[in-house]
Amino acid sequence: MAPLVFTSPALQPTDREADRIEALDVLRGIALLGMFLVHFNDNASPAAAGAGAVYQRIVGLFFEERFWTMFGILFGAGFAVQLRRAQARSAGFTARYLRRVAALAGFGLIAHAVFGFNVLLGYAMWALPLLLIGRWPLKALMVALAISAASWSLYFIAHASYGVATSGEAAYIAEREAVAERNRTFNQANHQEQHNRHYPTVFRARLRHMRWFYAQPFSFLPVNTLTLFLIGLIGVRLGLFDEPETHQRLILGFMVFGVSSWVAENWLMSAEGLPSGPLVLSIAIGRLETGLGLVRAMWLAFAYIGAVLLVAARRPAWLRSLAPFRWTGRMALTNYMAQIAILDLAFSNYALHLALTPLQGLGAGLALFGGCAVFSRWWLSRFLFGPLEWVWRSATYGARQPWRATSSPDLV
Repeated sequence: MAPLVFTSPALQPTDREADRIEALDVLRGIALLGMFLVHFNDNASPAAAGAGAVYQRIVGLFFEERFWTMFGILFGAGFAVQLRRAQARSAGFTARYLRRVAALAGFGLIAHAVFGFNVLLGYAMWALPLLLIGRWPLKALMVALAISAASWSLYFIAHASYGVATSGEAAYIAEREAVAERNRTFNQANHQEQHNRHYPTVFRARLRHMRWFYAQPFSFLPVNTLTLFLIGLIGVRLGLFDEPETHQRLILGFMVFGVSSWVAENWLMSAEGLPSGPLVLSIAIGRLETGLGLVRAMWLAFAYIGAVLLVAARRPAWLRSLAPFRWTGRMALTNYMAQIAILDLAFSNYALHLALTPLQGLGAGLALFGGCAVFSRWWLSRFLFGPLEWVWRSATYGARQPWRATSSPDLV
């Protein structure tokens, strides 16, 4: 793509074709496809036997959480790339970053309140700490990653320790059971409201769910989103995404760890209840036996990411054959928002209320992704950014950004 000339250096785009990391775009597209398939499977009728049951088992083992994990890691990597480029230009970054996060929060509010999907607002919340720790030394980031990944286990142990010390075991257990019952009651009622035939009722229910969701410990602990962002940040700092050819052994190591964690959580870790004995000790032992959150089946995403990076390292021309993923990955925000809108309209009682088998869900997911790929290619042949990416970028820079391509980009 021919370079564009701007009157203000501060408004120069960092995501011109020459500046993009192609592997990141491909990985975003793959993550989108995986989430398409998972979401359609979640809305399909359960299959008791046959090919549909086999496919649902495959989704459970290889897809669920894996592509959501990949998407989060890539979001963190994207923020890290922006920070690195700002440092290279010695350009002011904080104000633009905060505007970017605020715009993402706006998209997140729409995604959760209007369509019932909570991911983007959580991304906006946990993007703020990245601004504070993004320049930390690598060792400090690794320590922060370990603490973040273990934060749910550490919180659970600390919470139990405090509750038992102040109220006793019996009272603490009764309190936790009461909280769990209140949450179950709320979620059951809210779930029914969100399946109402009248959208205003659905919308009010989603607002109530937001109020409940963001008051829960899993929302203000870094156990998931910040952990994924830190993995992406560290990956960029190590050069895994833009220089995979020089880090092939390290990439292989991450892939082995990812597969090992997946095997461990699915087949080696104990799924039984807490061992007998004092409650706090039992909780601590139980958390240690499950790896304190450091060993997770979702790390299978490392193998998927690593496979693409090794292709980029050893056969970079092969990435060209993955162009449909690159097109959709360049418009990840637009395609994600389109996906959740289509899912909500397709399956909600207030709209089409479709009923699909698992294999029909597979076909629908592939078809939707194919449509997004075709649309993305058509759009990017005419514009520099996806429509929502352009809105996000304009909000980031606080000014309307150019977006029409002045020459035909290479989208092969």
